[in-house]
Amino acid sequence: MNKKNIFLLLITLFLATNISFAQPIELKELVQQVDISLNSINTVTYKVNYFNKYLARKDTLHSTAICSLYRMPKDKMKSYHNIDLEFEVENGGKKYFSQRKYNGDKVLWYNRMVDSLTTNEKPEIYSDKKMKHSIVEGYSNLLLKKYFGKKANFSSYSSKIVQAFLNEIDIKEELLHGTPVYVLNIYYKDRKDSTRDNVEKHYIRKIDFLPIAFYSFLRWENMEQYNYYEIEYLSINSNISIDDFKIDESKSLNAIELYKNFKSKINP
Repeated sequence: MNKKNIFLLLITLFLATNISFAQPIELKELVQQVDISLNSINTVTYKVNYFNKYLARKDTLHSTAICSLYRMPKDKMKSYHNIDLEFEVENGGKKYFSQRKYNGDKVLWYNRMVDSLTTNEKPEIYSDKKMKHSIVEGYSNLLLKKYFGKKANFSSYSSKIVQAFLNEIDIKEELLHGTPVYVLNIYYKDRKDSTRDNVEKHYIRKIDFLPIAFYSFLRWENMEQYNYYEIEYLSINSNISIDDFKIDESKSLNAIELYKNFKSKINP
């Protein structure tokens, strides 16, 4: 997706067709309902379309992933997971295909340019505690820890402790691609000699109180950063088991077949 279309997407999202009304639901009720919906999920597979621009970068980058999570609240990473990912990089926008898997004991990491995939790839596998946690943290944005991390993430927004760091928090009703949503708007206080104009928006589907999109923006010095992603739930509480996250160090990857299957899922 070219950069012009990305900016048009964001502009359309926030300035064009959305319909806003007076606050339709109390904050405490909304955040509690979201936590109830999220806490009922033990396993989930979702597609996430992710756009981000970091502070020191000029380009907006796009990635698409299919993520399967088996929630493990006591694990530091909060889930066992398998991720198939296509992403672009700066300086030419070359596309890469990647697979990441984590099962508590090991982490698998594979990454290669799309036009260089083969049928016999050897992924990198790590079991050292510090190394595997470092690798998982490197792609933790795709794990949506705001939603599938610790319990009661959202309920904290109604607490006085959290609100002490905010300028304002409100709720609007809007349409996101025709789907009725609540938008939880969170405006943070500027931090002295640090970030300013920091805002987050959670798009909560009204029918089931599940988050389906997220937007954040902030400024630091003369730089800007923003993130936007949309979530499509492919399955919830299906028959995913812990065994699905086994990592076999002796097994090679048929990356061509993996990529073909991945593309069929994101473009059915």
